[in-house]
Amino acid sequence: MSKFIVVGEVRGVHGLKGFFKITSFTENPENIFKYKSFNIGKNYSSINLKKIKVLPNGYIVSCKEVDTREKSELIVGSLIEIESSELSEINNHKKYYFHELINLEVKDENEKKLGTVCSVENYGSADLIEVRNKDQKDFFIPFSKTTIKKVDLEKKLLLVQNVSEYLN
Repeated sequence: MSKFIVVGEVRGVHGLKGFFKITSFTENPENIFKYKSFNIGKNYSSINLKKIKVLPNGYIVSCKEVDTREKSELIVGSLIEIESSELSEINNHKKYYFHELINLEVKDENEKKLGTVCSVENYGSADLIEVRNKDQKDFFIPFSKTTIKKVDLEKKLLLVQNVSEYLN
């Protein structure tokens, strides 16, 4: 079973020929066009996106499957996904794709279980690990050298330090 990774979102329509505006979630926004095949929402799979124009906050794109304004209106708000197999390998053992961190067990420097990573977010200033504790309450920990001691993907473990101020 393939795992899909969200790389962008359809934000609006442009013109009458089915062009639509997208926002890229890739580290470098232009990198979204390095991928070959995309799924858009539930209705379109294995499509190719063609960049038409660069916008201040995204791109105007087209694809042969969405060829009218009406069709593009139906996908506004849809997520743009790729198969995880399309992601390039990371050769740096201190860098991770966000999706690799989901469901890791989080322990502090005393091996006390704090919870499980439920998401990774970036609201503009830094990457944040969202941790859900046993009481189903969430809290955020910055993903930084100060707070992340070790990431062990094989053991599904994230060791953190200096995080007492972030706990509820």
